[in-house]
Amino acid sequence: MSGLPTLWREAWAGLRQRRAATLVSAGGLMLAQAACLLVAVLALSRSAIDPGVPAPERVVMLDFRPHAKGEGGVENDWQLAAPAALVPWLKTRGLPLEQISRSSSEGFTLQMSGDGQSRVEVVRVLIADPSLVPLMGLKTLHGDLAATLARKDAIALTPKLVRKLWGDLPLAQALGRIVECRGKSYTVTAVIPALDSRSTLDAAHEAMASFELAGVDFRGGLLDSPEALEGIHKGNAQIYARLRPGAEVNQLAPLLAAAYRAHPLHDKLPAEWKTAGPEQAAADFRALPLPQLPLEGQDLLWTVMTALGAASGLLLLLAAINTMNLQAAQLLQRQRETALRRSLGASGGQLLQLWCTELLITLGLAAAGAALLAWWLGPAAADWLGLSAQRPVVDALPAPAWQGLLLLQLVLLPLSLALPATLALRQVPAPALQGRTVSEGPWGRRLRQGLLSLQLGGALLLLALSGVMALQHRHLLQLDRGFETRNRLVLSAMVERDFVPKLDAFVDGLRQHPAIQHFAFSTARPAMDHWGPSELHVSPSGAKQMLRMTTVSPSYFVTYGMKVLAGAPEQGSGEGRLVIDAKAARLLGFATPQAAVGAVLRGGGDQVQEGQEQRRVVAVVNDMKQESARDAAQPQGFVLSDAPQWDLTVYGPDARALRAGLEEVWRTHGPPLGHMVWSAEEQTALVYRQEEQLRQVLSVVALLAVGVAMLGAYALVADTLRRRRTELVLRRLHGASHADIAAEVAREFRGPLLLAGILGLPLAGLAGMAYLDGFVDRLAPLPGLALPLLVAALLTVGITALAAARHIRLALGLQPVEALH
Repeated sequence: MSGLPTLWREAWAGLRQRRAATLVSAGGLMLAQAACLLVAVLALSRSAIDPGVPAPERVVMLDFRPHAKGEGGVENDWQLAAPAALVPWLKTRGLPLEQISRSSSEGFTLQMSGDGQSRVEVVRVLIADPSLVPLMGLKTLHGDLAATLARKDAIALTPKLVRKLWGDLPLAQALGRIVECRGKSYTVTAVIPALDSRSTLDAAHEAMASFELAGVDFRGGLLDSPEALEGIHKGNAQIYARLRPGAEVNQLAPLLAAAYRAHPLHDKLPAEWKTAGPEQAAADFRALPLPQLPLEGQDLLWTVMTALGAASGLLLLLAAINTMNLQAAQLLQRQRETALRRSLGASGGQLLQLWCTELLITLGLAAAGAALLAWWLGPAAADWLGLSAQRPVVDALPAPAWQGLLLLQLVLLPLSLALPATLALRQVPAPALQGRTVSEGPWGRRLRQGLLSLQLGGALLLLALSGVMALQHRHLLQLDRGFETRNRLVLSAMVERDFVPKLDAFVDGLRQHPAIQHFAFSTARPAMDHWGPSELHVSPSGAKQMLRMTTVSPSYFVTYGMKVLAGAPEQGSGEGRLVIDAKAARLLGFATPQAAVGAVLRGGGDQVQEGQEQRRVVAVVNDMKQESARDAAQPQGFVLSDAPQWDLTVYGPDARALRAGLEEVWRTHGPPLGHMVWSAEEQTALVYRQEEQLRQVLSVVALLAVGVAMLGAYALVADTLRRRRTELVLRRLHGASHADIAAEVAREFRGPLLLAGILGLPLAGLAGMAYLDGFVDRLAPLPGLALPLLVAALLTVGITALAAARHIRLALGLQPVEALH
């Protein structure tokens, strides 16, 4: 073993002789490392930022948290937005900021004809200040983007939108062309490349226009009126800026709070807001560096990523333990080979070099396979988990992923070899040369039993947590939310919320089709839209309550099978008709639902001032929840309107005929709008899609952990049979029955199973409780936790029994003559 090539040849030859054990070890490590690498690649992809931004660490976004009470009296969280009206004011305050810019997202309705088919489509437009161009490093293919954003009658288009509008037109020829939106004309003065998929500005935007159009021409999003641009109590825009040389991010929060407190409108905010925070300011501020933004506002996503990372790390630990057990078993079986090498002059260091080389080859094969799997599965995994968001996930594994993979091998090498090598080098060569091999001793066996306990405990933990998630997801889909979803289809038109074309012929077609029993328009899909606008309402008694508002047709309630407790939604006509749910009626001070019918409420207000819109309650329906199961149910209000809205729900007893009928009516009488059709049940499932995907991924990891634990149990029982072969034969000679022999072999697993339960069950219970605590609507502890823990424990016992079954059968087949060998 003097030369390195000789060493590698001997190591490779030895691995080929022990092909089965090598493949088992490398395969387990490959799958575990691939899982870890895949999670790391997805996390790196989601945390990446646009590389085109100059000095991104010096670019900040100003974040805002008002001290007003949010829905249900809950403290508001950081909004990842700030009042657009603050930008002109901040520019006068001498803050250490440059290029202070606003941006927001709006809708622009355009007539598309580039593919030969005329249709109306809503385009997402990024409205921004001109200074955003140098701040974010925005590029221009043709024209001048900064000059475009300085004009109210100009717009910049991406190549994708140019093709939609005019087909294969050369991009330069788009300059000077006119696009029209609802009677207003805009000149194309720039063509810009699509925004980078990693940009915080969102790559889904297909055009850019001046921020001065916000709330005036577009009327979308949070900037839905000119007044919204003047208020300082709502986060309705993203405000970006660059730190001046020498300035630090942590200096900005008090300066921003002082500027906000000095604003002329600050004194008009409610007094209780100013006493809720430090320095009598009505809101808190912070500045987020651009590299930090991908980590903010996506708590559920990063919870999923953290859970997947923890599960993958546990799987890797189990695979490493399995590799260590296999190494220990192999070195015990190679005692004669080891003794022979030592008798020929090999030192302990040279033997260690050989074993390290063998393990390095195994680790190298596992790492190469893991990298290939992660590269191949990365895009598909990202799309399935909904993490890609139009961004390339794996073109090539990023450098941090390669560095982490290399570091992992350096950790796995000593972890997998230290104990087996120590036990092997402690053996005296002479007995092995004489054919008398020895075991690793009682402490070695106990250590390996302890490692098996960790493997079984890890498998139990993942199985139990997967069970908790499966039961909770089933509970979420069956949850009573106050409306029916079965046999309901929802058609969502891609249109601005205050620009729905006339649909008289379409409505007539819906009424006449035999498969459609009921239909209704609305501004929200109750099975899917778990957020929505809220307005302050004041009852005749003076009670005030924020209601989540939805504009609906009078037939909305019968279409969704909601129970009307008092009044009649479909009676009466005109504006100002309001339906509330029972919870809203209680909070507004009405003793019974009947007492609320006929009452006139003042609505349209917000957290700062009361509205003056007169709304008469015409009906009260049962409590309804449109929010996600992670959020508390808010009191609901429904403004009745006979005008079509952008979401249509149809109901019929035959789901297949209902879908065919809806498509037929839309095809015959529908407007040329982009649209999507879903079942209400599909929409409910989509709300909890990430929970289901997390459960599925954890289930896969749990199954892999089960496989690793089975290998560990199999190796332990094989070693038990080899070590106690003569003892078991002698027991048979002295009259031991099959049951006695099976019990003797199975006794090896009593300690590991007990320790696995002691370790795994409490951890699984704590993890399950932490998961369920994230939901307002959750299972009771007995079915939600106790049942999965019990099933996981039984499965763990079954796994162990299955792994031991073959060797127990071999033990029962031992013949007395074998005691002589």
